[in-house]
Amino acid sequence: MNKEDTINKINNELKSYINETTFVSLRCRNQMLKIFEEIFQVKLDISNYKNVDLKISDDFQILYRDDVYESSEKINSLKELQEKYREFKERADKLIERKEISFESKKHFSNLGNILVLLITVVVILFFIRLIIRAFLLGDYYHLLWLLVFIVPSLVPRLKESLRSRLEQAMNYLKRLFKKK
Repeated sequence: MNKEDTINKINNELKSYINETTFVSLRCRNQMLKIFEEIFQVKLDISNYKNVDLKISDDFQILYRDDVYESSEKINSLKELQEKYREFKERADKLIERKEISFESKKHFSNLGNILVLLITVVVILFFIRLIIRAFLLGDYYHLLWLLVFIVPSLVPRLKESLRSRLEQAMNYLKRLFKKK
């Protein structure tokens, strides 16, 4: 592999590292850029820019957001560049592995949250039914009308769709859970 091909390969991999870490979070991307700074001995302007472009030019200078940066320990050969990049790659891979997002566990906690919200909602509804029946049996028609005319109608329209979708998600989750066992 010649010098140009090697540098192109490194630049493409740098771009993919930036994209991967940006997908995780801006903080993760900034940590990856700090690792790059440390290994390549260069001071980059790491701010929370939306788009970041990091490249190494043919003369081993670093291009970051269209600005040229020079390493304090000048890179003189392709072998030095490859050595530094190998070290960067190892540390960046560890960072990405450590920060990896588990969508399965997020989904699991979301489903458990749906079940918890449903249980709390059922308890609140049972509490209101108890208040309504108690007010009716005690002959406290003022509070009964107040609950039926003002409180229940203000809660029902908001709860109806939310409750229906949460109930559907919770039922699907419980079905999948019982099928596995």
